[in-house]
Amino acid sequence: MRWPGAALAAFAVLAFFVFGMQRGLVLSSDIKSSVWPWAPLFPSRHIQTPALSDPVWQFVPWLRLARRELLAGRLPLWNPHQDAGVPLLANAQSALGSPMNWPVLLLDADPGWNLSLLARLLLAAAAAFAFLRDLGRTRLASALGAVAFALSGAFVAWLEHPQVLSAAPAPLVFLFARRAAREPGTRAIAGLAIATYLVLSGGHPETELMVAVLTAGVVFAAGRGARRWIRPAAGAALGVGLSAPLLLPFAEYFGLSGARLGTGRRPFVLPARDLLRLLVPNLSGSNVIEGAGIVPVVLLLLLPLGLWTGRRDRETRFWTLAAGAMLFAIYDNPLSRALALATPVHWSRLLLFLSLPLAVVGTAGLDALRGRLAERRGRLALAAVGGAAALGLAEMLWAARGVHGVTPASELAPTTPVLERLAADRETYRVLPVHSFLSPNSATDYGLDDVRGYDALDSAGWSRVRSAMGRFTDLPTQSDEIEPWDLAPGGAALDDWNVKYLLLPPQFAFGAETFHLKKGLDLEEVYSGPDGRILLNRRVKPRVTLSTAGEARVLQRVPGRWSIEVRADRPGSLRVADAFFPGWKARVDGALVELTAHPGEPMTLALPGGTSRVELYYAPASFRRGAGIAAISLLALMALLWAPRRAVSPAISGMI
Repeated sequence: MRWPGAALAAFAVLAFFVFGMQRGLVLSSDIKSSVWPWAPLFPSRHIQTPALSDPVWQFVPWLRLARRELLAGRLPLWNPHQDAGVPLLANAQSALGSPMNWPVLLLDADPGWNLSLLARLLLAAAAAFAFLRDLGRTRLASALGAVAFALSGAFVAWLEHPQVLSAAPAPLVFLFARRAAREPGTRAIAGLAIATYLVLSGGHPETELMVAVLTAGVVFAAGRGARRWIRPAAGAALGVGLSAPLLLPFAEYFGLSGARLGTGRRPFVLPARDLLRLLVPNLSGSNVIEGAGIVPVVLLLLLPLGLWTGRRDRETRFWTLAAGAMLFAIYDNPLSRALALATPVHWSRLLLFLSLPLAVVGTAGLDALRGRLAERRGRLALAAVGGAAALGLAEMLWAARGVHGVTPASELAPTTPVLERLAADRETYRVLPVHSFLSPNSATDYGLDDVRGYDALDSAGWSRVRSAMGRFTDLPTQSDEIEPWDLAPGGAALDDWNVKYLLLPPQFAFGAETFHLKKGLDLEEVYSGPDGRILLNRRVKPRVTLSTAGEARVLQRVPGRWSIEVRADRPGSLRVADAFFPGWKARVDGALVELTAHPGEPMTLALPGGTSRVELYYAPASFRRGAGIAAISLLALMALLWAPRRAVSPAISGMI
């Protein structure tokens, strides 16, 4: 293992400098130069990759919130800063269970984010190398295949996204599924369980589905007979059990989301001309991210020889067919269009995996070429194979340069006078940014509660309730935005949902008086500067209100928990203007009481007269059930790993 280990370390060093990690975080925060309130802080600059804004607005802020929660001794189950409160762990794309994201949870974004990206690259390269070695490829051929997978155009383009978290360990799933189908023993089952957990914890169901389909093909190609499915199925089921604390909350959230109803789905396929992206990194008119697909030219040149030499090998034939099927699903043709329209899956993102079957076939050709050359001149054969691997590495590293922006650590969450003014208000309140102000989810980094939010799920109940505030739409560069003229007249929903401040870009010429005349809002401008304007809603209602005379005083409010002291002159109800979601529970003086609300509606509970102590807390049963299943699965996994070595066949033992 010394040679592969040294090669992997060298690969890490090369990637570190090629991606510019010595200059800051690999994060395209230059997008903030076009968004308020940060625009005045940034000099006029070219936005390197506008399509890579999700990590800036979503993924990194979610991870940083989870870290703050863990440091406070709380499980990161709830995000109060997005919409009117949404699940955090259950939002699969937060990927909090993925070990590749744990550097951020342990070390914060600096340096944890870069370490997370390096972990994705290294795992992908090591997994592809191990898989190709398991197929019988030589080390140098396997190294070329590993480079083709880990530095493919699609893998590099999606590096900051959860797609890669789920795709990077996929070759390990194929490896252990193949072993489990071919040979008896428990270690392959245990390996498949761990690899399955790595894929599922990555948090991208679409990519996980693709891995499952390919894994079924791998098992089918591994041998004959129905019994070959038993051990792979056992390993996969064990991996699903380990992932249950992530999967069950996600299933609950998905069942109540707009995604289940197809909200926001935009089916598409890639044009046939994008096939040129396999050779040309930057093709004019091609989507810079969706169409990225470059693989080493040397690998493509070796495909004919690999197809010829592997024509009698069942597994090589499978991967050849898999590559063909992927091409048909990715690029425009009647089949790809039908798939795009009939399913909620973006099959074009099979580009993440296309490099692997190409590597299987191409490296077969490379080893065949080496064998023929070795019959005449052994040193020439070794030099040719080593040169091919080196050329492939150099080509892919060159293509990876400049795909991602680099952000100095000081620019990760820069503050401005507007943000400082809001932070000085210690009350509990919400904000409604207007137009392109404070992109959705970015409020999480500043501890602000925004009524907007953007993720792949989006609570259907909250979207329906929030529509009373006005019409929320997508702008060309941002999602879930509202324009001033789209606000609902009267502003009653803003008042009820504790929206204390409207935030506007500075270029809007109209102010509080115009909002009053046109929309009937009662606003007062309390700040105006080059970074934006703040309008105070003078009719805003408290977050916590009583239906009867008395007083409700918030003693503690942290993500997923409220502690409230109530003095009511007579029996009534307590209303907390946070969106209800299954898993929220209430206690009054220690006794459980029912929360009367549908998902998306404000949490409401009945109260007796007099003084009471109310506790609201988010403790979803789906997470508890998942934790129980995971504990049982972990015990089963440990039993498999500690099984006697004699239970493992000699062939398998030598490969572990």
